[in-house]
Amino acid sequence: MESLINQVKMRLMAMGLNEYQASALAHLMYLGETKATTLSKASKVPSARIYGVLEELSQKGLIIVRPGRPTRYSALSPEEIADALIGASREELRREMALLEDYRGEFEEASRRIYLKAGGREERRGLIRIISVGEVSLEETRKLYRGAQERLFIATRAFEYLGEVKKALGEAVGRGVEVKILMRHPETLRPADAARQQASLKALQEEFGDSISVRYSRKVEIRGCIVDYSAEGKALFLVEEEGVPLFLREAAITFHPGVAKALGSMFLLKWRFDSQELPKVY
Repeated sequence: MESLINQVKMRLMAMGLNEYQASALAHLMYLGETKATTLSKASKVPSARIYGVLEELSQKGLIIVRPGRPTRYSALSPEEIADALIGASREELRREMALLEDYRGEFEEASRRIYLKAGGREERRGLIRIISVGEVSLEETRKLYRGAQERLFIATRAFEYLGEVKKALGEAVGRGVEVKILMRHPETLRPADAARQQASLKALQEEFGDSISVRYSRKVEIRGCIVDYSAEGKALFLVEEEGVPLFLREAAITFHPGVAKALGSMFLLKWRFDSQELPKVY
């Protein structure tokens, strides 16, 4: 049993608790309602520290304290503990992100004053930057949508991430940006993906009507988005890789107008010569 308790302790440490907190909570889950002195002996948390550790666990909302002589303590259920720890981590991430956003403006303003001042050379744009697929690529996608001024081309399988980017897409449509979306032909999709595609198409129609053009191709070799390809273009793209898990995939983002122009031209060739309209069946 001790080995199982240690497994729980290690998982709790991985979820954000320190060693004393994790040991006390894991043993409290095993013991049930008990006194601090008993818990100290079982968990090997020193008696001089056990009351402080229990107070910390109480503040985190992970245990129940029943006053009395002596005070007794019990753990919440595993599901309630997991929810509390995950919720606390989310809140901490939100605070950290807000802090980073606050620092961003100050950093950009200060760093622009020194950027390339010593050598005097002109800024040279890199071809691409590799980013992970998931929340990072979604945030970059939202930024590109928000920055679109004239044209926004989207190549996707089923647009299953529409809910994550719909607000930014709506802002682009509201600015009068021309939006073209190229999707995989539903006959080439698995039933579950085809159903997601239909849900996305229905949401697009309800939200934007005919403000957005949609066509279908049996192959969408490169997925992503291209913004203002004929001017100071930008793009985010990844290669279609069936069966490769999301966490193993990478995307590329480019602010190089030459690369964006090439991708935009390829998109339009695909749009004109290798795609078709389908009847609306939402």
